[in-house]
Amino acid sequence: MTLLIRGVTALTMDPGLGEQSGTDIEVAGGRIARVGPGLESPGAEVVDGTGMIAVPGFVDTHWHMWGTLLRGVIGDGPANGWFARKGRLAPYFTADDTYLGVRLAAAEGIAAGITTVHDWAHNVLGPEHADADLRAHRELGLRTHFSYGAPSAHPSMSPEEMRRLMGDRGKGFDEAMDFGDVKRLAEEYADDPLIGIGVNLRGPARSSAEVYRAEFRAARELGLPIAMHCAGTRAEVKRIHQVSLLAEDGLLGPDLLLAHCLHLPQRDQELVAEHRVPVTMSPMSELRLAMGYPPLLDLIDQGIGVSLSLDTTAISAAADPFQAMRVALGLVNVSRGDAEAISPRDILRIATLEGAKALGLGDVTGSITPGKRADLALIRTDGLHMAPVVDPAVAVVHSAAPSDVDTVLVDGKVLKRHGRLTGVDEAELAAQAVHALRELCGRAGF
Repeated sequence: MTLLIRGVTALTMDPGLGEQSGTDIEVAGGRIARVGPGLESPGAEVVDGTGMIAVPGFVDTHWHMWGTLLRGVIGDGPANGWFARKGRLAPYFTADDTYLGVRLAAAEGIAAGITTVHDWAHNVLGPEHADADLRAHRELGLRTHFSYGAPSAHPSMSPEEMRRLMGDRGKGFDEAMDFGDVKRLAEEYADDPLIGIGVNLRGPARSSAEVYRAEFRAARELGLPIAMHCAGTRAEVKRIHQVSLLAEDGLLGPDLLLAHCLHLPQRDQELVAEHRVPVTMSPMSELRLAMGYPPLLDLIDQGIGVSLSLDTTAISAAADPFQAMRVALGLVNVSRGDAEAISPRDILRIATLEGAKALGLGDVTGSITPGKRADLALIRTDGLHMAPVVDPAVAVVHSAAPSDVDTVLVDGKVLKRHGRLTGVDEAELAAQAVHALRELCGRAGF
């Protein structure tokens, strides 16, 4: 199918194409075919882009999607917060719970203009849970990087605390994850155009030296990307410097993605830059949990690739990349004492193209570039909170919301049209999630 998006304002994130007003975008065979004004495409389905802004689909590089099912039980205070509730409920997840949590997250993400996700699955209780997670992705149609991970607690927790929270269902400090199942999935999805397989490892903070070294070796023998939480809290950094340990073992590399990195010592920052390790930051969850201010621009200034993520919508409350961009921009500018330290265009690039690069997909998606896959979102500008639009990048970052996303394409397929998801009954999905959470809490005696 060929689509012709006509008369749109395009923020391409492609330096060769720049920003174009009143332009057209032709989509054919799942790819962006042409970008420019006055295009003719006989037989194409025409999408009227008048009054809309086209952006590359947002790329989320760190999202525990299964945990979206827990959004309703996360409150404030030590007894009601994410880590306590997650530790109490995660071991009781069935495969169906995982499926529903991921399906809910994916639907919400698509509705907000997210087209690529790094599904950081750190509650894979067995092969059936991994299969259920990936089934949700196949059905919803997102571009997905699935990172298989062992059940675990928070990066700052000691092994003893992890055992107390997770009990027998969590992987112990000296237990390696199931790489036999990882290999099965890597082989099964080797040729899938939308789904890639990797691993998220516990690393030195939450597994023994013998285990984390073996897991890194196993992942690299399979040629799989690796993700890991790192330096997210001061407590962790007081206890252990993960980057330095990985460097000593020769385990740093561009195939590793680190999440948070809020409190990296200077030497560890230098090592991350030297080994071209990308970093993902989650400003909404990092603020809610008082983890720290994201040193986004500090890392960029050292040549480190930085992207944005939601972490878990059980904490960040909603899959809202617009809010994440606004908060990240504001925090950076406040930390520098300069209202223009980072611009809306900078933060939009970080939320799109830089995210794609972090996942090794920079040649596939992240910009509206002819030849890349057609992953993009059309944003309406006729809302009271949007009009009048003078600078489209400023409007997208500072004014837009998920409700303004009119159309979403992934791999050329329309997943949202006229403000409604095309393949999901939203009311039914929400009702299923409510029922599943009630059943889950019952099993856990919560």
